[in-house]
Amino acid sequence: MSVLKTRIILGTAMLLAFCSIIYIDYIFDSDLGIGILGILAGGRCLFEFYNIVEKNGFTPFKVSGVVGGAVIFLGTWISLYHVGLKPICYCILFPIVFGLFFVQAIKRGIEGTIKNVSVTVFGIIYICFFLSFIMPIRQMPNGLSLILIVLLLTKGGDIGGYLFGRKFGRHKFSSFSPNKTVEGALFALFSSMMIAIGLNAIPGMRVLPVYIIIPFGLLVGASGIIGDLLESIIKRDMAVKDSSSAIPAFGGLLDILDSLLISIPVAYFFLIIIKYSS
Repeated sequence: MSVLKTRIILGTAMLLAFCSIIYIDYIFDSDLGIGILGILAGGRCLFEFYNIVEKNGFTPFKVSGVVGGAVIFLGTWISLYHVGLKPICYCILFPIVFGLFFVQAIKRGIEGTIKNVSVTVFGIIYICFFLSFIMPIRQMPNGLSLILIVLLLTKGGDIGGYLFGRKFGRHKFSSFSPNKTVEGALFALFSSMMIAIGLNAIPGMRVLPVYIIIPFGLLVGASGIIGDLLESIIKRDMAVKDSSSAIPAFGGLLDILDSLLISIPVAYFFLIIIKYSS
């Protein structure tokens, strides 16, 4: 089976699985499915990230980092229900950082302290903290529709750019991501915009007026491209092709979610800035 066919089959299966979780949360008016999925996905992506950086001389605290990432995600989630916990939630990272310094000193000594603690904390912020913005989006009006829209805009643009760039791409987009082309990136933006307009025409998915959904689609699409490029920079720096080999034709889970790590928080802040309420 070709790589493209494998991608289509597995990609469709993963999309259906995600939509099933969305539907279950919709039926029970819950955020439990999204929350548990976010913690599990964040933990897996963080583990893959730590495996990547280990290949280039770093020694991250894998277990402590994954636990810390889960705490960060859970803190964001719980603070949505208990306003009084928000100040505490904002401070969670401080004891995590101090704890990592303590573990380093006790178990490994002082050599490599800065780089090991720094790369561990960076992974927590880059993956689990950024991913945790999916929970406040869920709490917004039509939150499940918004999450699905962000997913389809991001991955739809990614798929459109990949297919178009593969066929018609002529100009390299960047030196650190040689497989991406300018033509593919432009078509990815166009795809995201058209998906946004199309979804907004569906009554149950109409969450924003047309004059806002177009820039929303473009911004989410562009942030997805940036998220993909950021992971490409990390992989190029660490001299690896994929974050892992766990998923055939895709690589690792981080290779699939990399674009969403940026598009989700960007979508959240866009909605906050426009004072989205319905």
